[in-house]
Amino acid sequence: MVQAISNISELPGTFVSLELTTIFEETEALDVAKAIAPAISELLFHPSKRSIDTLFHPDAFWRDHVALSWSLRTFHPSSVISDKILPLLIRAEIIPSSIVLQETQVHAITFPNGVSVVRAPFKFWTAKPRAECTAAFKLIRMKNGDVKVFTVTTAIQELALAPWRKVPSDEIPLEIPSTVPTSLDVLVVGGGHAGLSISAYLKSLGIKFAMVEKYPAIGDSWAKRYDSTTLHTTRLFGGLPFVPFPSDYPEFVPAKLIAAYYAKYVQDLQLPAYPGRDCVSAVWDDTQSQWTVTLEAAGGTEAISAKIIVFAVGMGGRRPIIPHFAGKDLFLGELLHSSAYKDASSWSSKRVAIIGSSTTACDVALDCSRVGADATIIQRGPTRIYPQEHAKTVQALFWNTEMPIEVGDVIATEDPMVLQATLSELVLGQLKATYKRVYFSVQFVARLTRCNSPEYYEGLRKAGFLATVDGSVHQQVFCRYGAHYPDVGACRAIIHGEIKVKSGAEIKAITPTGIAFSDGTQVDADVILYATGFEKDVRTAVATIIGAEQAALLEPVWGVDAEGEMRGVWRPSGHDRIWFHGGELQTMRYYGKFLAVQIAAEIAKVRPTPCRA
Repeated sequence: MVQAISNISELPGTFVSLELTTIFEETEALDVAKAIAPAISELLFHPSKRSIDTLFHPDAFWRDHVALSWSLRTFHPSSVISDKILPLLIRAEIIPSSIVLQETQVHAITFPNGVSVVRAPFKFWTAKPRAECTAAFKLIRMKNGDVKVFTVTTAIQELALAPWRKVPSDEIPLEIPSTVPTSLDVLVVGGGHAGLSISAYLKSLGIKFAMVEKYPAIGDSWAKRYDSTTLHTTRLFGGLPFVPFPSDYPEFVPAKLIAAYYAKYVQDLQLPAYPGRDCVSAVWDDTQSQWTVTLEAAGGTEAISAKIIVFAVGMGGRRPIIPHFAGKDLFLGELLHSSAYKDASSWSSKRVAIIGSSTTACDVALDCSRVGADATIIQRGPTRIYPQEHAKTVQALFWNTEMPIEVGDVIATEDPMVLQATLSELVLGQLKATYKRVYFSVQFVARLTRCNSPEYYEGLRKAGFLATVDGSVHQQVFCRYGAHYPDVGACRAIIHGEIKVKSGAEIKAITPTGIAFSDGTQVDADVILYATGFEKDVRTAVATIIGAEQAALLEPVWGVDAEGEMRGVWRPSGHDRIWFHGGELQTMRYYGKFLAVQIAAEIAKVRPTPCRA
């Protein structure tokens, strides 16, 4: 089993010291790339340890998105690159005449920490299987003038046997059957953001598939959430593949509009989506190499067969976590999990205790303060806080009207996780650094400074709220599964006493009238709401569908492995006919295409053995 790390700081590797390198000017970037291009071409079609030793910095990284490893892998340092990448290059058989430097895309970039690189992207074709791929080399220059490869990201773009088709299509759409077809190549389970995004990619690849959703209507996964639910990331950041959120939507899209967007997305892309179907059983037939799936619907059950199942049901399977506290059953008031919460309108004169202090907890507390309820956040550990302006400003650098969304996805996501996280921490820590070209500006730094006034965090501290200000968003999303809050107003309410906070003591018991703590105090409550999240590994939910024997083959899902890649999702799961898709909105759009290509290769029987070790 692949073990997860607890903190991204445990990942090996970092940026080369600024003192050891020199700055690239944009005017020299293309000449630098052209000068090293022959050596890179030689490495790709005639790989050797000598080439890597000559070209690469000793602390270099090679990140691969399916092109060579047929998984998601990061190799570091150069000695590991030699051991792992060389056999994969040999296996792939890159066609020499296909290796082309993308000269118009060569640029000099200076990162927030001052490290300067030339990004030199190449295209090439592999012969086994025949596929178009890219390789983005980031070059550094040492003080002695030597240019070295610091990072490489190879990524599959298109499989020759399954080329991408235009979506939405200009052709007259085929009629979608009213019932789920009885025989499929792929069944997608889940009709939320994950299910829709992978469905769009499968549609574009011409794969025979269907998507089933347990809710009665597509979009209900958002429409049925609490009324104040709104994306805390920007509109362009969070859209689905091919058709982004409408430009007249608010910058931070509310749940009801997300639901409407989903419904129209299915219609516009003519996706074979079947709401009101709950996947309750999937039995693997080894002789037929397919699943026999049972779907429950209002009109009865449906039985279908599928070669592959993609589970897109949320990384935690949407199974609520309700911690056990002594005396819970004795509470005389209303007790619920946030998954059952809709609005605070009936609590205007009540005392509401909210166990949890991340995004949902803060949203509910803010709802309560607006209707005059006496809300108290029960904080059991520190919460990573950053004003929403931070997210908006940083995301606008990569996802904006000046640059295609797909380009922003690549620029923001291609580098190894440890480097992404380092830059994220620097930026959110208000370092007054300046990106060149598409990156940072003086105005950006000024906006961050305004958002991060000392009074802001001091006010939270005085109110008893344990706010952390260090660390990357990557740590919270990919290692902690949350524990952060992009502030949309709750922090101001906390600072001004409109929301109370109880922290620094453990919950000892639930009493008939509230919550008792280890320090001898009690918070009286008429309502206790658990904003305690959901199960952290979707395998628990999937096991009830596919059975314990098949579930035992699966790798853990979510969490960062020792290379900095996500476990079990977007990559081989441990079972060749089960895949997982999900996560944070932009990553689903970015990694979903790699998942779809792997599935297409499996169906075409050309998928190489994934590199697992």
